[in-house]
Amino acid sequence: MRSLIYKELGVVEEGQSPDPTMPIWVRVEATGICGTDLKAVFKGHKYFVPPTVLGHEFYGQIAKAPAGFKYPVGTWVVVAPYYDCGECSWCKAGKGDLCTTKKYVEAGSFAEYEGVPEGYEDGIFVLPEEKDPANYDVYALTEPLACILNGTRRLETIKGYSKVLVVGGGPMGALFALYYSQIGIDVSIVEPSDERAAKLRSFGINTVKFEDVKKGEYDNVVLAVNIGSLVKQYLPLVRNGGTILVFAGLPKGEVLEVDAGAVHYNEVSVKGCSGFALDDFRKAFDIIKADPKRYRQLITHKFGFKDGQKAFELLRQGKAFKVLLGSEY
Repeated sequence: MRSLIYKELGVVEEGQSPDPTMPIWVRVEATGICGTDLKAVFKGHKYFVPPTVLGHEFYGQIAKAPAGFKYPVGTWVVVAPYYDCGECSWCKAGKGDLCTTKKYVEAGSFAEYEGVPEGYEDGIFVLPEEKDPANYDVYALTEPLACILNGTRRLETIKGYSKVLVVGGGPMGALFALYYSQIGIDVSIVEPSDERAAKLRSFGINTVKFEDVKKGEYDNVVLAVNIGSLVKQYLPLVRNGGTILVFAGLPKGEVLEVDAGAVHYNEVSVKGCSGFALDDFRKAFDIIKADPKRYRQLITHKFGFKDGQKAFELLRQGKAFKVLLGSEY
């Protein structure tokens, strides 16, 4: 089947990959490029060794299924790329994002088809009826929004009291801001690029400069860029009793410098998160379904596999927010 293949460091190109072997096939209409995909292509990643097919933020149509399958062929769906087992100690403690026996789809979604195992119905969500299938594009944001919701569970926000500061105005930072503004929480983004900040404001997101951030102004700070030194920089600014969330991925073994006084006397917490639980994915789906216009504005570009390299370069240069890939674009 046609795919976008990560060929070598810095290079992606259209090619062929094996058809799915799992019994359920989803024809991938479009799939988002995430920060991990970008990192893998330009910096390398221990879990994704070229040549391979990347991608996991996808939606499409059921193309093949066993007799008696819950959803008929042609059903438009968004699929969780993995989900927690629900049976292990982590899951029973309500920490499904840490589950070590997750169920997974077959491979990367930068391809014509994605394979899904039997018994995966809990991870498949049927899209609402639309006159124009192009309007389904927003559901490619379900997985990244699920990751955002996993992060928000680490933060305590109170309407009328809380102010959230997101550091980094990329797609994930923007998703944090769009979600918090939707539920009535005061939120701003620190974004040093004037061009990018202007685009964020066009989404209805307030932006600030670091030098204008006052000590104690924000009770929750989200680090949505992978720069470990930002913990030291922002921790002293967090309001007493607040939280700083290390959301963006950092290299294993990197040591963060933490002001013990801020943690002990000011009772500021430093927390982290990774991925999502199935409940996060389900909630993200419902949130997008309730207000697709709010989230669709983040999709700034769409490319076919033949232009995959251009898509990755555009993201690396910071000239796009959410980019979708599709074999038919």
